[in-house]
Amino acid sequence: MTLPNYQTALLTLIIPLLISCGGGGGSSAPEIPAITPSFNVSAAAGVNGSISPSMVSVVQGQTATFTVTPETGYSVLSISGCNGTLSENIYTTGTVSTACSVTVQYAQYMSTVFEAAAYEFPYPGDMLESLCIEDPSSVPVTSSIFLPIDFNLDTFNDLVVHYWCGPKAQGQYLDTPTPDAMVAFKNNGDKTFSLANTEVFGSESVKLGGSSRKGVLADFNGDNYLDILYALNREDGRAQGCDGCGASNEAPQKIILSNGDGTYTVTDLGFSEWTHAVDAVQLSSGSYDAVISGFRNNTVTGFRFIVSPEPFGGSMQEVADYANPGGPTNRFGASTLRFFPELTPAAGSMLAVSDSGDCGIQVNLSSFSKASGAWSFVDKTDFNCRTIPNAYQGYTNELGDLPLITIDGQDYTGGGFGNEESCTLELMPGDAPVAVVQFSAQPIAGNYVEGVVYKQEDLPVQNRLNVFDVSDTALVLKTGVVVNEKIDALYRIDACRDINNDGYDDVVLLQNAGGGGEATNTRAEPIIYLNDKDNHLVKLDLSGIPLVDKSEDYLVHGFLADMNGDGIEDLVYFRASRGYISSDTLDPRQENFIRVYWGIKNLKL
Repeated sequence: MTLPNYQTALLTLIIPLLISCGGGGGSSAPEIPAITPSFNVSAAAGVNGSISPSMVSVVQGQTATFTVTPETGYSVLSISGCNGTLSENIYTTGTVSTACSVTVQYAQYMSTVFEAAAYEFPYPGDMLESLCIEDPSSVPVTSSIFLPIDFNLDTFNDLVVHYWCGPKAQGQYLDTPTPDAMVAFKNNGDKTFSLANTEVFGSESVKLGGSSRKGVLADFNGDNYLDILYALNREDGRAQGCDGCGASNEAPQKIILSNGDGTYTVTDLGFSEWTHAVDAVQLSSGSYDAVISGFRNNTVTGFRFIVSPEPFGGSMQEVADYANPGGPTNRFGASTLRFFPELTPAAGSMLAVSDSGDCGIQVNLSSFSKASGAWSFVDKTDFNCRTIPNAYQGYTNELGDLPLITIDGQDYTGGGFGNEESCTLELMPGDAPVAVVQFSAQPIAGNYVEGVVYKQEDLPVQNRLNVFDVSDTALVLKTGVVVNEKIDALYRIDACRDINNDGYDDVVLLQNAGGGGEATNTRAEPIIYLNDKDNHLVKLDLSGIPLVDKSEDYLVHGFLADMNGDGIEDLVYFRASRGYISSDTLDPRQENFIRVYWGIKNLKL
């Protein structure tokens, strides 16, 4: 085809220009930049939680982050994918080089705190099966005091248990010792335990001669090993005594002292008493006094280890530092007794808090100060304790007086109410300690109405924690401290300490389980109140915690302790008593046991 003349001319001009731009002058064509690929990273969650975002495009070599959000009461069971790591609630992938996915599964929080399978301690059958008098098959072995203690300072907690048994026939007048046995379980350091009485006590058979109500651990003799002190009595089902029969609920008081080498010796303190409370009082020197409170004369007796001239010699000797202030009302009480050496309103002083008997019962709390060697009464809570004549009908249908008090606007009654257990803690680190006291009573719905007769069987029992500010001048009830409190349970205070290593004190209650089918007394797990770091103790939701099978939970108790020295609390269940299927036959399904579920991570709200 022949081009028109004007087109030919135009090409003549353009071609040289194209040639000059293409090469000879050293110029080159522009480079097209390489494109870095991106990959999709997806995320998916199981039930009971979410993860976001669900999809993100990530440039090769970069990372992606996802927010992990469990529902209330749940936590991350597992999360994986894209070579990532989880920190708090943020999952960060590794560097992305291909498309990948993240998957998270949730479980009830408590089910991720403890191992699912329990380790069961060896049963000391040889020491216990023939322990109880008359007919071992018809009298249960009993204990509620299981004390974690490092016998040999190997950083692993061992366990000491004081077992005892009551008389076959309740209400007998007996002047014999309570059949009992001390049992030492040695921690082998590999999450197993072995019976170690001979190794620890020097004998397979170790007896104290009484039943135990409370126990405390402290280094009383200053050898850097913990010693053991129990409140001993013969309150084991026998009658309380009679004129001229020689029977008594008193028992010789003893202390189990370390020999400084991982072995222990039972030492008689030289007096007998029907004791209910013990305390270890730290002195300014750093040593501890052993303090014992008794029912018989409502006396408080203190003992101190006095070093003798011989090497490593010494003995526990009675001291006068805890003499009663006296008086029928303003006195040291037998059931609640705590000393506060950290509260020193004056040089050389010490503060004590105790229950006091009003309206014929132990209800109000009293404080005492000691300075210059003498105790003096300081203050008493005023719960408006009064007695209403002929207004209370007990289980026997007999008409009697109605003891009545008012706490925080609520009226309470009940023949057995009172301040029973106590401990101290700091709500905030460095603050003055507060007293946490268990209060057991029967609330009157709508409060007391004049002229009404109240039946004991119609009033449910409640257990509450009362918190008091304690000073040198007053006891002040603090309200609103305990949040979501469980009041329909029977329990005792097991620990006031930091159980989750966050620097804040918490509370653990050891719940009674079983109890004749009472609705308020049916499960064995502990009751746990964690410090929310804002002056509150908040009940922890225990959904998913390992539980003893319902068919065998009668008289099972659960407590927390770090048994393997990893800084995480373990869950320990035990049964040291059994129910009856008839008047004199024990339930064969209810064997005594100790089980531990090893902790995986620290507790949190």
